[in-house]
Amino acid sequence: MSRLGPVSVMVDADVLGRQRTGDETYIRQLLLELGQLDTGLEIVAVTRKAAEVPGDLQAVRLAVFSQIARIGYQLPVLLARYKPRVAHFQYVIPPAYKGPAVLSVHDISYDLLPQFENRLDGIALRRLVPRSIERAARVLTGSEWTKRDLVARYGIEPGHVEVTPYGVDPVFSPDGERPEGPPYILFVGAMRPRKDPVSVLHALEQLPVEMRVVMAGPAGPELPKVREVIERYGLQHRVEVVGHVGLKRLASLYRGAQCFVLPSYYEGFGLPVIEAMASGVPVVTTTAGALGEVAGDAAVLVEPGDSNALAQGVLAALERRQELIEAGIERARQYSWRETALKTMKVYKEIIAA
Repeated sequence: MSRLGPVSVMVDADVLGRQRTGDETYIRQLLLELGQLDTGLEIVAVTRKAAEVPGDLQAVRLAVFSQIARIGYQLPVLLARYKPRVAHFQYVIPPAYKGPAVLSVHDISYDLLPQFENRLDGIALRRLVPRSIERAARVLTGSEWTKRDLVARYGIEPGHVEVTPYGVDPVFSPDGERPEGPPYILFVGAMRPRKDPVSVLHALEQLPVEMRVVMAGPAGPELPKVREVIERYGLQHRVEVVGHVGLKRLASLYRGAQCFVLPSYYEGFGLPVIEAMASGVPVVTTTAGALGEVAGDAAVLVEPGDSNALAQGVLAALERRQELIEAGIERARQYSWRETALKTMKVYKEIIAA
């Protein structure tokens, strides 16, 4: 690309195109909305996949040799070259970067539930995120629940944390294509222990034999266990594991589902909950983390780790299907990526003006 002029905001968008579920959705939607606002700011995205940057925002491509090299050297060098008035990161501010920074922390499950985290990733996050929070000019997060977690865990001032609730892509709506075939319950999420996909399978055992499950999301450490449980209990004809899917197919899967389930042990927000609601699907999720805050009274809530309760929750949701569909659509209307971008832009401008 051509040489950039003075940069107001540089956003670390390395997650784009990397199947990073919520983290990627957040950056993509934030950039898309910022690009449509008359911000008066020069906003640039730094990413290894420049073609993934949405809208008309400028992109700087930064090839990645390793994440350690990127955070430790490559990104600080690039930031020193462009000298943005503020830089925006997720979770970790490069230690060598000394300029003003905004830090998005979507949840602190790595600290609160370390047993569900990859050991090395958990060690790195527990070491780097608290230091990054201390250095950030402002911390952003998606829910009041996670703000309370941040304040309680790290002793930071509540005024240092800005809640910028997340939104729903317009692609998620009740109208449009949906898969053909028999009805199904839908699970969406990475195959990670914290998301507890295995409990969906144990719940399925307790449901009528005509019910089946579709599981969509990137592969993860829980996938072998999921496949083992499917094999052990003879669920091959009742479970379809489709892996990571594109946005259009994901929207189709949501709107074709009889019910959506997210039996997570912890969520800092829970994007799939409002995506399902916006798609006209009744939701069953847990009381863990911010899920109750996000879902409100528009979902069936059960305790995490209880497959019996999950199965009963599915039956209850199917009985109340139309009521929950209407409540969910109304609930999802309260969440807007445009509002996320407006609140974030306000933070950028406050830091630049300071």
